[in-house]
Amino acid sequence: MGEPMRHKFKIRTIRGKFLMMTLLLTVVPMIALSIIFYRIADHSLGNKAEEHAYQSRLMSTNFVNGTIADLNDLTNAILGNPEVQFILSQASSDDYEFLRSVERVNKIIRAQTQTKPYIISTLVYAANGGPDRSFIQGNDSIRFGGLPTLAEAEAYYGRLRRDNRLLWHNGSPFARTDYSFSDDHLYVGKLLRRTEGNYEELGFLMLEIEKSSFFHGLAFLKPDSHSQYWILDSIGNPIYRIPENDEADFGALRQIAEQARKRPEQDKAWLNWKDRSSMVSYAPLALNDWTLLHRVDSATLFEDANRIGRLTIQVFLVVLLIGWIVAYRMSDAIRRPLRKLRGLMTVSGSTAAPAVIFDTGDEVGQIGERLQRMMQENQQLNDQIYEAMLSWKEAEFKALQAQINPHFLYNTLESLNGLALANDQREMSEMIGALGKFFRIALSQGSEVIRIAEEAEHVNAYVRVQQFRFRDRFEWISEVDDELLSGYVPKLLLQPLVENAIYHGVKKHKGVAYVMLSGTLEGNAVKLAVSDDGCGIEPDRLAQIRRALEGEEEGEPIGFGLRNVHARLRFYGPQYGVQITSEPGVYTTVTLTVPWWMNRPEGGRKHVAAANRG
Repeated sequence: MGEPMRHKFKIRTIRGKFLMMTLLLTVVPMIALSIIFYRIADHSLGNKAEEHAYQSRLMSTNFVNGTIADLNDLTNAILGNPEVQFILSQASSDDYEFLRSVERVNKIIRAQTQTKPYIISTLVYAANGGPDRSFIQGNDSIRFGGLPTLAEAEAYYGRLRRDNRLLWHNGSPFARTDYSFSDDHLYVGKLLRRTEGNYEELGFLMLEIEKSSFFHGLAFLKPDSHSQYWILDSIGNPIYRIPENDEADFGALRQIAEQARKRPEQDKAWLNWKDRSSMVSYAPLALNDWTLLHRVDSATLFEDANRIGRLTIQVFLVVLLIGWIVAYRMSDAIRRPLRKLRGLMTVSGSTAAPAVIFDTGDEVGQIGERLQRMMQENQQLNDQIYEAMLSWKEAEFKALQAQINPHFLYNTLESLNGLALANDQREMSEMIGALGKFFRIALSQGSEVIRIAEEAEHVNAYVRVQQFRFRDRFEWISEVDDELLSGYVPKLLLQPLVENAIYHGVKKHKGVAYVMLSGTLEGNAVKLAVSDDGCGIEPDRLAQIRRALEGEEEGEPIGFGLRNVHARLRFYGPQYGVQITSEPGVYTTVTLTVPWWMNRPEGGRKHVAAANRG
């Protein structure tokens, strides 16, 4: 991995390092232990679950085989009864005798089957009974679809004689040959023969059996949709299932029947049952060719193991959460003094440092306390330097005012104005009055901040004097928004700009020039612009003037007045000052961005400067 990638994934914060340490100390060991523990639990509990499933199938097989063997013993008891042997071997001579024989046989069969509730009806076929006396029917509820015909009975009798064994049927062998899974009865056929002598065949016994009653013993194993028991015939057709409401996967049943023909008994095998992995165990049933199948979902087998796995994950998450909380708290105990320290370091030099309490018993706290003391000392030094600069600016401004000696000139002009009026020199009196107003507003009783209306009146007086000097050389336009006139701004801002416009724009212009004053309010600042349509400023000269305003130009490329206005405005903040735009031969515009107050600030210039500085 290259150097940039290593820096990209490098953990830089203390909290990140603590959390990574917690991750390494808790997560990695917990993951390893969880995997090992789950594997052990999965193997142990899974084997026990598989063994339990096998034992359940073994118990169910023994139960069903026992029930089948009991039924076989029952048929043998009926077959071996001497009275039944005698009745079947003797053909009845009249109807009365036949009815007596039927009653006697049914009585014997009822005595044998009364303890077998799953046997719901019986049928005895006597081979030598003739066309009308071949059937002995027990119970009125027999479900053979009606008595079989003599031909059907003789055909079935022949089949029993050939197979010579107990025959099981899923559905009546007489009513249909297409047996349905929905049929809820079994039919069992038993060949009857003499028990002594020549063992001659006498007929057959047919028993009708209710499936749910016959297999009711499987219910004690508590099967459900995840653990099922199936009785299958030789080709995989389901004969009985428990629970009865579960649907069959006939493809899987055919596959199991095919395997059963090759391997009659299987302790454990896995197959896909309706897209679910399942364990199957099967074995053949006694005295027929059916198979008992037990199927269990793998999720059920490994439920305990999965529960342990979920519990392990929950414990892991709890431990991880606790570890991260502890790491967060520990890192926060270190980060808190560091954040205080960083807060002190981000305080600007012009802002008083906030009071922060550090724990001097902590190394970071000791550094913070020393830094705070150093910042307080720096703040004191900064205040002293600021006061010195403020004093210097005030001295410079007073020096500018002293150059024109306003008191002397104002009084002299008042005298001259009176003399001009006395000699009826009205034009002279008007000019002297404008000049006096100019000096009176400039004096402003020592106030640094005046109304914008007074500042505009001051520059109008100056223009009136200049118009007397430069007769018919320029026109003066003043368009200051009325809403600005009641506000306050620092004084003596516009006169230097108008003076530059007249001497550098109008004086060199051929014909009548226009000088315009405009003012608008933008937020908490006033935009005052002085424009003229004189000769304009060349681009190189304009760039030089802009650099000089920012103190980047050596020499004296601009006059004292423009630099003084820009420096005074910048004193209130970097957003204030002078901006100049010009196009040679077309126009020049000098725009002032000035702080604006609705009321006269208290405390004079120091107060106003300190407010902007804060």
